[in-house]
Amino acid sequence: MSGDVQTKEEVSGMPKKQLSDLMTPSLLIDLERLMNNIKKMAAKAESNGVNLRPHIKTHKCIEIGKMLLKHGASGITVSTLDEAAIFADAGFHDITYAVPISSNKIEAALVIASKVNLRLLVDSHEMVSHLEAYSKKKGMSPEVLLKVHCGYHRTGVDPRDPASIKLASKMEQSSNLDFKGILTHAGHSYDAMSVKQIKEAALQEQLEMITFAESLETKPEVVSIGSTPTISLTDSIMEGITEVRPGNYVFYDYTQVALGTCQVSDCVLTVVSRVIGKYDEYLVIDAGATALSKDLGPTHLESETSFGKIYSNYDNHELDTFLQISSLSQEHGKVKFFDSATAQGHKVDEILRILPNHSCLTANLHDCYNVVRDNEIIDQWKIRRERPITSPC
Repeated sequence: MSGDVQTKEEVSGMPKKQLSDLMTPSLLIDLERLMNNIKKMAAKAESNGVNLRPHIKTHKCIEIGKMLLKHGASGITVSTLDEAAIFADAGFHDITYAVPISSNKIEAALVIASKVNLRLLVDSHEMVSHLEAYSKKKGMSPEVLLKVHCGYHRTGVDPRDPASIKLASKMEQSSNLDFKGILTHAGHSYDAMSVKQIKEAALQEQLEMITFAESLETKPEVVSIGSTPTISLTDSIMEGITEVRPGNYVFYDYTQVALGTCQVSDCVLTVVSRVIGKYDEYLVIDAGATALSKDLGPTHLESETSFGKIYSNYDNHELDTFLQISSLSQEHGKVKFFDSATAQGHKVDEILRILPNHSCLTANLHDCYNVVRDNEIIDQWKIRRERPITSPC
């Protein structure tokens, strides 16, 4: 392990604990794997000559955010204004809010934008007009990006529609908006059936954005792409792309393993749980929906669905193929045996380590990470889920 992971900013040096000391269910992050993922993606962005602006919605953690900046990130991406406010208060000065703005959020967004560089996203004439009017009233010119869809069909304008060029022109010509460029997200890569299909989505993502950028009246400063599958697996990033925004890659998860985006050995986030009951055909664990989420993972790739995978050997990166987390209630999980021999190998009060299907949703359910190095807990980092109180509940 390199010495740079032991800096004061990254590890506080709390008294070491063992996994058996934890109140379960608890959330763990493997520090060495985390650093490897951060450095690997930073190196990929650098070698391709693009800025790296990681999405922090995956971890919502100041310490991890600082690691990202230290290792090459040019700024961060957020999915809520609460995330933007929390990270701005923590000293992050270059933030993209990568969800199209709505009128009820403009005032709060401009408060943040008055303190740090906050780029806002739009994809309609209505919101451009709303944002323009409010910015003029406040005497501000916030930076804005036009959201483009490249095949996901969730939000964003159609890059092949002439009306999209007109909307970009309206943004560029505004006296109270600072038009910076275009942004997309290849979310359809999560529906891919193979690595080949993810690479095809990655190529599509880049070609759509480069072609659209070339159709605009003025060359955009920012041409931003990103999803963890496409950026992790793309062979190269084409000239004309200026920025990538993967997020899940800092942790990865079982869905990414099934997609072929990563290996089990790359997965950082786990949930530690205790067996609280053993019965003829199943175990009961103390990790339910509030610890794991109810994300069933890559159901389009696997017929046997499970709410995460249980490790048979964490250090050897081995998942147990004879145990299935078959159902969850709020605080309980039911783990089904696939054979009687498996049942004999487990007992009440046993500790199980679980790889979540979706690390972003799982992290959002917890208050802190227990930072693990060499199977010892060396620190705790807070997950910044709290919201600034702006109105009564």
